[in-house]
Amino acid sequence: MEGSPIQLREWTPRQRVGLGSQTGLGGEADARAKREREHELAKRAAGGDGAAQTALVQLLMPRVRQITRAFLREGSDADDAAQLSLLAILRSVPSFRGDSSLAHWAKRIAVRTTMRHLERERRCRRPLVSEDGERLVSEPLERGGEGLPRELSEYLDELPDLQRDAIVLHHALGYSIAEIAETTGVSPNTVKGRLRLGSTTLRRRVRQEVLIGRRRDNERR
Repeated sequence: MEGSPIQLREWTPRQRVGLGSQTGLGGEADARAKREREHELAKRAAGGDGAAQTALVQLLMPRVRQITRAFLREGSDADDAAQLSLLAILRSVPSFRGDSSLAHWAKRIAVRTTMRHLERERRCRRPLVSEDGERLVSEPLERGGEGLPRELSEYLDELPDLQRDAIVLHHALGYSIAEIAETTGVSPNTVKGRLRLGSTTLRRRVRQEVLIGRRRDNERR
């Protein structure tokens, strides 16, 4: 499993081995059938079925890459973190019991793995910036009007690491306060404080730059 690197390529629905069409199912029956297919796929992957392992990687890859690109700008760094996350998911798949969706279970592993990778990068003093090729964090916003003077990722990069991580986890990845606390090993109140301080700083800097931009526009007239 750890021998050859995982090929980070896009998948198509036809490549989803063990995940049949959901047509004709609805509501709770649809969700139950999907959960059963996911559990069966995970069970086969845990048993060493190569086709199931490949299907699992292809199924989860898009979301894993969204997570890693929410934290890392450099494509190579994000891909490294995605590969580490997918390997961690494959190693952990025997523990999947189907209590939650496969996507939610894998998301938790990917976030933990990515944050460990990110911490190693920070210790090496490599530049940290945020980018999301899947419209999570750094999609350029319109300048002027209700938009931002700069991309959101640039403002996030100027925050202290702990505040930035909390904001990305909460607003980009949809983590609750309790989930962030569990993931980062701090209390919910600490998480709330980081979110409050980070959000306040972001709003203040945006307001300052908007005002500066307006003054410059007025001076040109």
